[in-house]
Amino acid sequence: MNSQTESDEDDPVVREIPIIHSKKLEKSLHLFQFPLKRKKCKNEQNIKKCFFKPQNQEVKLEMGINMDSPNFDSGRAKNIALDVDGEEDSSKNQRYFTNQIVDKVFLQSSVAVKDPNKYAAAVFNGKEIHLTSLNGVFQFRPTFPYMEKSLKKKKDTETANESDEEQAGPSSAQQVTAKFKSNDERWKKKQEESYKFLKEKSADEPWTECKWYESHSTLSSVERLKLISDSTNEVGQAENLPNLEYIRLLVPEDQEQVPLEPTLPSNVLSLRALKALPILEQCRLLLKDAQIIQFQQLLMLLTGGGGEKFTADSLLKVLPNVAVLVRGNWVVKSEVLYPKNSFSATSGVPAELMCRARDYVLYLFTKNQYVERKKASSILKIPSDEIKEIFTGVSKLRRHNKEWELKSPTDQDFVNKHGDLAQKQSLMWEHRFHQLSEFLKDTSKSRRKSRSESKSVSEEGGGRGRNGPSFSSDNDSGTEKNSNSSKSPVAGRKNKSGVRV
Repeated sequence: MNSQTESDEDDPVVREIPIIHSKKLEKSLHLFQFPLKRKKCKNEQNIKKCFFKPQNQEVKLEMGINMDSPNFDSGRAKNIALDVDGEEDSSKNQRYFTNQIVDKVFLQSSVAVKDPNKYAAAVFNGKEIHLTSLNGVFQFRPTFPYMEKSLKKKKDTETANESDEEQAGPSSAQQVTAKFKSNDERWKKKQEESYKFLKEKSADEPWTECKWYESHSTLSSVERLKLISDSTNEVGQAENLPNLEYIRLLVPEDQEQVPLEPTLPSNVLSLRALKALPILEQCRLLLKDAQIIQFQQLLMLLTGGGGEKFTADSLLKVLPNVAVLVRGNWVVKSEVLYPKNSFSATSGVPAELMCRARDYVLYLFTKNQYVERKKASSILKIPSDEIKEIFTGVSKLRRHNKEWELKSPTDQDFVNKHGDLAQKQSLMWEHRFHQLSEFLKDTSKSRRKSRSESKSVSEEGGGRGRNGPSFSSDNDSGTEKNSNSSKSPVAGRKNKSGVRV
């Protein structure tokens, strides 16, 4: 106490300044930042026009260029304007540069902070500090939309020339695009957060032109006065409270101490939260993230770091509910990755079809150490992106021969130690393969029937429609091939295990 008293005497309070919250501009006050402008730059920004999009919170400034500067290349500026707007006789209303020279540049805004209400603008009038919360913080950087117009103009000219050349001979080739439509709400939400969707949303809202006033103008001075609150009278609430109550309001009593955890993405669960879940849910989450894991690795993850201790026997009782055994490794079940009534994220393939395709690939790995993706793709007949997603989840590519092998090596020790469980899993895979065989046969029959009907329609229509879309097969480099002329590989094909599909 004596040392604290001495320090207070050495550093006395010389002045108390009240802080007042001003609310006049808190709904319309924005902070403009220009990170590319030098601090000692003497040239004032010559803002000609200002545009605003209230829904998307975007600002665009049109800034004039100092053409008298020794760094300004007038010849190059005229050439750029000519490339963008064309010859002099073009309509002035359609010109980008009305003076036939690049005399302006645009500054486009970007959102600097997500929650601007945490920041405020402070004004000191000599007596009080007045704070006004910000409604937005924008950073401005140059943008050159006229260059896109010039490139589009050149591209249209090249396309017109190519079309004139192609008109010399008839062509029957047509480009056909096939798309899978997904009704999953989660997939729609992801699309709404994509960059393409945000760009389209921004393009739909027109720019609203606003009047720009310089900082030294009369109207700007009047607006700055609104940063100072008219009501400066002390409320007096704090003076009527006892000292302990006032301190309790300023510093609330500590609640239950919860250790701070690092900020994680919404789809990532902390280890502390994972330990609080039942063992089955822990296995499901870990396997869904890893897809393939050895038993000892999974046991170490569940028992390490404190928490409830699991034995190998208790883990083996619940593990088959969320995983299957493939060459001694535990692989998450397809139903866990692709829940019922959902769709794949890339092409919108139904979950039922994705589960069958993935189970067929896993069965091939139970019989073969190495699997060719191209052969599996030709049998399953689903888009190549989905095939690649299935293979990359549990296996890796051997570059020298383009075959795939499991990410984890065969755990023969687990198979030898738990022979009964391995035998049950083997019988399960044989039963599952029998179900898949029936499904592939039915699919092959319907595909041959559809192909024969399409062929008869094509012959009646003079040979049209032969270049329809086909999700046939893909090589391991990621390229797709059209296989309409090839026969179905389902009937009569043998895999390495000698089982005929």
